[in-house]
Parts: sequence; C-alpha cells; structure tokens
Amino acid sequence: MKMRALALVGAAVLAALPLTAGTASAATKCPSGDVCGWTKANFGGSKYTESKPTPGCFPMNGARSVSNQTKYRVTFTRGQSCEGAHFDVAPGHYSAKTPWPVVSAAVWGP
Repeated sequence: MKMRALALVGAAVLAALPLTAGTASAATKCPSGDVCGWTKANFGGSKYTESKPTPGCFPMNGARSVSNQTKYRVTFTRGQSCEGAHFDVAPGHYSAKTPWPVVSAAVWGP
C-alpha cells in the first residue's frame, strides 16, 4: 500500500514538472526586438506585442506580465501617456507579475 501511494505521489510530481518549465519558457515567446505583455500573470491570457518599437510612449493592454526583448530600457506605467506609477525592465528581462495592470510603456533609446 505504501509503495502504491509513493508511486502516485511520484507520478503527480512528474506530471507537474512540464507546467513549471512551460511558465518559465513563456517569457522567451516574445520575439527579439519586441516588447510583449500578457493580460494575466505568469505570461497567461491574451498576448500583446509591440513589434520593434521606436523610442517613445505607446499604449499597452492592461498587462499583468511583461517582457522587454529590445536593446533599450522600457518603463511600464500605470497611467495613460506614460504617466503615474512606473517600473523599469532592463533589456532582455521580464516581469512575470506586474504590481498593477500596465496601461502604457515608454522605450528609452538613442
């Protein structure tokens, strides 16, 4: 009986592993040079992509997770027109859970 219980626990742990790995790899689904946002934390829900953004401000979709795959710093803001509370994401980095829905973002470039 104990062996069967251990086998079931082991199978459950193995079944959960792909879900964990899938969440981590979701951040890589933002193409190089783009800024991406997802409507849910951990890269879930609908995806929004700003392809090859130029320096300046652009609207987001209320993103709850974001990825910056540009070569520039990106500031994600709570308000429209890149105003209000904000946080920065360095080039090649991401945030799996934003502190609030992201309404706009600014790319800082040359």
